[in-house]
Amino acid sequence: MDQAILKKLLSSEFYNENRAKLKRALFAEEGADLFDVIEQAHSKYGHDLSIKEVMILYKIHNPISSEAEIGVVTDVITSINNAPDISDGVAQDAIIDLWKRENARQIADLAISVTEGNYDAMTTIRNLMDETIGGYVPDDFGEFTTDDLDELLAETGNGNRWMFNIPRLSNHVYGIGPGEFGIVFATPETGKSSFVVSCCAGPGGWCEQGAKILFLGNEETTRRTKVRAYQAWCGMNEQELIDRNEEAKRKYSAIKNNMLMKDVQDWDLNRIEAFIDKVKPDIICLDQGDKIQIGGQYNAGHERLRELYRRLRETAKRYDAAVISVSQASAEAEHKTKLSYTMMEGSKIGKAAESDLIIGIGRHSGETDSGEPDPTRFLTISKNKLSGWHGTIPVVLEAGVSRYVQ
Repeated sequence: MDQAILKKLLSSEFYNENRAKLKRALFAEEGADLFDVIEQAHSKYGHDLSIKEVMILYKIHNPISSEAEIGVVTDVITSINNAPDISDGVAQDAIIDLWKRENARQIADLAISVTEGNYDAMTTIRNLMDETIGGYVPDDFGEFTTDDLDELLAETGNGNRWMFNIPRLSNHVYGIGPGEFGIVFATPETGKSSFVVSCCAGPGGWCEQGAKILFLGNEETTRRTKVRAYQAWCGMNEQELIDRNEEAKRKYSAIKNNMLMKDVQDWDLNRIEAFIDKVKPDIICLDQGDKIQIGGQYNAGHERLRELYRRLRETAKRYDAAVISVSQASAEAEHKTKLSYTMMEGSKIGKAAESDLIIGIGRHSGETDSGEPDPTRFLTISKNKLSGWHGTIPVVLEAGVSRYVQ
């Protein structure tokens, strides 16, 4: 079959119509060498090729080939010349079959590497399987982007975003939508997890807006986070949840199917993505994103984080969901009210480069007149590809009920 396809590729018209499907790996060794010659010849000359021309060009491109090697190639060229003529349709189907076989070979090789500890290869395996099973071929480029304004606005306008439930914030940032990636960061004990929970489960938050949220925790247990969600939705502190237990349960039942939580300590990104594919959420919250495991070798921690955050951005696009990663701030951010994205721990600029929105939560170091920690927090938007606004918004953390208010 290789010889019949290579014979068909002598036609400039057929080659150009099918060039997106073609690559060296589809053909056996000597056939692959001749495919290289045919590909280069079409690129340079732009006309039909004869079998004699292919032989001449092979010798030109391989001047140090031995007589034995030339003899093998001559036999292959003779086989190509004697191969049956096949129609365009049959040749195209044969190329697609070769493509699927090559995908299967890659899957098999990658599967072996997984057994040797290269778990990162599982993402590539899944993509190759999706291509093969779904009937993807490389020249299936799809349609051009629509010109339908109503459709464009429905997909990209503010109406397609999950709005923040802090009016001062939503006035400037609007919200976060499918395929978009945001980062929330702060120093320890500032209330970054509470901020995300408040956005999810607080009054007017994403749960109330109808979003299906998947909150994945690999730092503190999500049982503790679930209590915060109860507090944020019910407006009750922990003692009130105990004293008014049945009332709290009844109230929370309104959003419990929208606020799904799972502990994912020691999960790698491949396993997390498989879980996302099963749950199909609208919003994915990762607390903390930095601790998610990925495969590969990296010279420094910031290189691993950049690759991790690049893949998290791809996760948002692949599963058409908003992704929010909670991250630590560096020591530079301690006792500062305005946090720039350069203050994210271990980031340099790699993490920031992959995000659409970055919110840093700053705080005062002092106390109130009553001796309590100052509840004022400062939300600094230091990167915003969603609306373009940058600035700082003062808010108040009501820690007892895990709510951020203005």
